[in-house]
Amino acid sequence: MNSEITLEKKKKIIDLIKDVSNFYNSIRDDLCEPYGLSSLQAVILLDIYHHKDKTRVTDICKRLNKKTNTISPLINRMIEKNLLCKKKDATDTRVTNVYLTEKTEEITKKIAIDVFDYTIPYFDGLSYEEIQSVEDALSLIIKVITK
Repeated sequence: MNSEITLEKKKKIIDLIKDVSNFYNSIRDDLCEPYGLSSLQAVILLDIYHHKDKTRVTDICKRLNKKTNTISPLINRMIEKNLLCKKKDATDTRVTNVYLTEKTEEITKKIAIDVFDYTIPYFDGLSYEEIQSVEDALSLIIKVITK
């Protein structure tokens, strides 16, 4: 059966994934602009917001599938702008954790809510079966790419 799946078909799937990714990146860019944040900075904030117990730079890099030399300079610039802060771990002082500031805690909540509020209506016209198909397809994609 796999012999019937052409390279063109696989490329089409990858292009569709890119289109979805670009759609959400564009929304995130628009929502972050008033706060002076790039899309990647917003992703870092959202990651820290959703993983408050694992906030070492290495943890963030693993979850975002980015190299330390990409994320560390961004985090350092965000610390300089008082968007993030670093603190030594209470149990292991060799470990430094990154945290949201009060300011970014509020911004991050707003961005997270706005992304959902903005995109949820796109699914309103779908039937239960269509929604289930989308969920199944996305779950399969995640399974394929996380092998």
